[in-house]
Amino acid sequence: MKILFVYPHFKKYLETNPGILEALKFPLYASYKSTPSLGIPIMTALTPDEHEVHFADGNLDPIPYDEHFDLVVINCFTPQAKHAYEIGDTFRARGVKTVMGGILPTNYPEDAKKHCDAVCIGEAEQTYPQVLEDAKKGKLQEFYVGDNTFDMANYVMPDRRLFKNKKGYDWKPVLVQCFRGCDMRCNYCAIPGAHGNCIRMRPPEHVIKEIEMNMDMDGLFIADDQLLFPTEVTEKYAYEFFSRLKDLNYKKSIFLSGSAMLTKDEKLLRLVKDAGVDHLYCVTGFDPISMKAVTHDMPEEAETNFKRMRDAGLEIFASVTMGLESDTKDIFEKHLKFLERNKIRFVEFWLATPYPGTPMWRKYKAKNRILTEDFDLYNGAHCVFQPKKMTKEEMEEGFLYCWKEFFTRFPLDPAEAMKYYNLTEEYQKKHGLISDDDKADK
Repeated sequence: MKILFVYPHFKKYLETNPGILEALKFPLYASYKSTPSLGIPIMTALTPDEHEVHFADGNLDPIPYDEHFDLVVINCFTPQAKHAYEIGDTFRARGVKTVMGGILPTNYPEDAKKHCDAVCIGEAEQTYPQVLEDAKKGKLQEFYVGDNTFDMANYVMPDRRLFKNKKGYDWKPVLVQCFRGCDMRCNYCAIPGAHGNCIRMRPPEHVIKEIEMNMDMDGLFIADDQLLFPTEVTEKYAYEFFSRLKDLNYKKSIFLSGSAMLTKDEKLLRLVKDAGVDHLYCVTGFDPISMKAVTHDMPEEAETNFKRMRDAGLEIFASVTMGLESDTKDIFEKHLKFLERNKIRFVEFWLATPYPGTPMWRKYKAKNRILTEDFDLYNGAHCVFQPKKMTKEEMEEGFLYCWKEFFTRFPLDPAEAMKYYNLTEEYQKKHGLISDDDKADK
């Protein structure tokens, strides 16, 4: 079969809420284009050589509707849904069989099914091989359902050949995954709904091998927020993984995700630093510790954790969630004071968003508090539900206030923000961050 994998376009902050640019004065937070998430490279690796594979990234290219394909496979998360649905509808109208998978179709399959012939619910390893067999016979089922029991020891090496050398990306990190699932069940998080309520771990040596296979890519992105959780099992894993990463002597920038739920093991945090990690992308606001710190005015545990990070030499990039159920209009200034008190200078703000599959989605749907299902607006820059203790307008005004007020108090040099990403020289030149002379000196 001739198969087209599609990664749909999604609208970032500035495309849907340009008021943020007034605070930043430069578009780094919303303008760069990065390579796709892991769904498509995993499915490419699972596709037998008998098939001819093609790829379209809606963030870079027009979708090749006029070309013949036997099967179109669309992988998407929630902010991509609108474009994904448009792509599915267009190919189906032309008689092409279409399949959707990813976190949005998994968590909202009945909606995705309106726009495709088949929906994969769950992980590709448990669903996609059967899709291929059925598509070859011309007998696609409506739904293919996994059960989140896939053994991560059998994780295939993602095959990035469809986009690895593709022009147009501003940031091409090696995106790696150590875990699937999470047992925290945070109200606004879609991970447990898509990947299960317990953490499944990939062998650390397997992750290191994947990094070694992709040393030519632009930096490393370790996407697991759970990697530094304060549990015995995650700490044991982290010790082995970061020890191996240290031995690898990786020289490019490492983008590591985390949260305020942080290990208390200072030796482990120093190992993270010694392995080459300089910055921690810290998702805050809706986990129990940071909620207690800001929403409920009990900051001691969160502030101690942030100090541990700084003492280990890790600089914090805080991704701050606001607009929770118990938040009132004073939450915005409380966040700003918390950031200032903890000397955090690299920040992004986003509004709590009830993604399909999350506890808050189910609660708000049941109470008719979802204001729109225009998934273009589910990118963290809009209030898409009726807040409990303020109006929608007050929430969005407070969100913009935080962007403008924070970067007025603490102006951000674009060159400083750039150090979090290995962005291409072309991107840096386009935005005036380097000159032709700078390029010649390299």
